[in-house]
Amino acid sequence: MPDSAPLLALREIGHSFGGLSVLRSVTFDVPEGGIVGLIGPNGSGKTTLFNIISGYIHPLAGTIAYRGRSLARESIQKRGLTGLVRTFQTPQVFEKMTVLENIMVGCAKLTRTTMLQDLLRTPAARGQMREIYRRAEAACERFQLGGLRDLPAASLTAGQRRILEIARAVVGEPKLLLLDEPSSGLNAQEIDNLREWIVRLNEQGITVLLVSHDMGLMTVARTVHTLYFGEIIASGDMAAIQRDPKVREVYLGV
Repeated sequence: MPDSAPLLALREIGHSFGGLSVLRSVTFDVPEGGIVGLIGPNGSGKTTLFNIISGYIHPLAGTIAYRGRSLARESIQKRGLTGLVRTFQTPQVFEKMTVLENIMVGCAKLTRTTMLQDLLRTPAARGQMREIYRRAEAACERFQLGGLRDLPAASLTAGQRRILEIARAVVGEPKLLLLDEPSSGLNAQEIDNLREWIVRLNEQGITVLLVSHDMGLMTVARTVHTLYFGEIIASGDMAAIQRDPKVREVYLGV
């Protein structure tokens, strides 16, 4: 990837459902090493845009380039393998599996053995499983989930589920982490903890694209784009966004 190229580049993204336009000419960059925010009222198209970036939906117009290459033909799985990983507004955890087992799932894309090797439990497969277990244990400690590692994910609080989902995403060594409303359902203390984790992960080299309605959480972003009825109406740092008359009209009606 050229030094000047953004990690993620969206150009003229458009989409509609049943003739109803939900995204129109959405264009912005996510620079490598940055934290970029996306805000907008309900129904503005934020989740649709995330689904397009992560491969759940193919756009009807426009292009997406990741690390300088088009994502047009890349599956969800291929995008994950190249380091593009997302979370969901409602944390997606395997409730009957333990915390440790949930994190082990995040290591799947790092595996190098074949299905036959895994079935036959060859030395390579056993060694790989030991490495996955080691990585998951380290992630439990890193994300302060060590005391919960053997509990089923169903027993966790909303805040713990969110951190578990992020831990599972991060253990797979993503380059770009897409966070979709990560503060949804969290209390003030949990949101503060989440904010600290976003900053810490970014300092450790993970680029972040963050969707959130929480203006306090969004202050972690260096650049924020405001989406309204499928269009970007304002871009800048959080202070500039809050002063923008279009944004004030959308959010405050003034």
